Amino acid sequence: MTASLTALRAFDAAARNGSFRAAAADLNVTPTAISHHIRGLEDQLGVKLFRREGRDVALTDDGRRLADATNQAFGLLDNAVQSLRRSARKAVRVSAGPIFTARWLMPRISDFWEAHREIELEVVPAIHPGARDRENVDIVIRWDRIADMGRDAVKLLELSPVAIASEDFVAKRGPIDHPKDLLILPLLHQRNHWGWLDWFEAMGVSLADPLYGPIFEDANVLLRGAAEGQGAIIGWLPLIDQDLAEKRVVRVFDERIAPTHGYFVDVQHNSRARVEVRAVEDWLISQS
Repeated sequence: MTASLTALRAFDAAARNGSFRAAAADLNVTPTAISHHIRGLEDQLGVKLFRREGRDVALTDDGRRLADATNQAFGLLDNAVQSLRRSARKAVRVSAGPIFTARWLMPRISDFWEAHREIELEVVPAIHPGARDRENVDIVIRWDRIADMGRDAVKLLELSPVAIASEDFVAKRGPIDHPKDLLILPLLHQRNHWGWLDWFEAMGVSLADPLYGPIFEDANVLLRGAAEGQGAIIGWLPLIDQDLAEKRVVRVFDERIAPTHGYFVDVQHNSRARVEVRAVEDWLISQS
């Protein structure tokens, strides 16, 4: 007997969420329904798919094998359905980080509307654009080190790192006369320590010890923390031009560092043939 699609969908949701309750919320059913489907699937297959860990569940070895298959299968189905829906109404989904969306894309969005009124642009803010297999997007705007991107990568925007903080932070914590003075002050980090590591290297400061400090995924949160005097951060020119102009933050030094990071346009393989996707890509590149 073939396993029912409903039971497999319930299993897939539970495997992804690690919880029957979260899977139920995902599928808009009750946790009891999820449990019933999975118990029936286990009886039918003759194997245990989950083991309970408190309120959560964890996959068994057999469960992991099935989860790999359902993830791939439902991913293909979801992508196909979303692609057909977008094609029918000329919709293009773009995945981009929150700060890029707010600081670069939003100020230009009316220009896009004027140029392409026939295209429905759907912007999907994501901390790690393109990281999820099921984002169902056509274009990913990636943030990465310039040195790590391939030769064929389409660069949209170059970013130069500068040390920034609030005026109050500089006044209270100063004097800050040399870049190494920052090593004894609160530093806030984005995603990892790349920004500060590249900045200190460019400023000629050798780091004898690892960098410490809170790490935040969202650059907008970091900017707010810096503006409120919680620490110094790496800001990225030109994304922070407005923050500097309005004096929400100030530059700690007048450094001039060559771009180290950038945003890159990545059109997903299964979307390349669509005319409207190519039009959005061309428009993005024209704005760089």
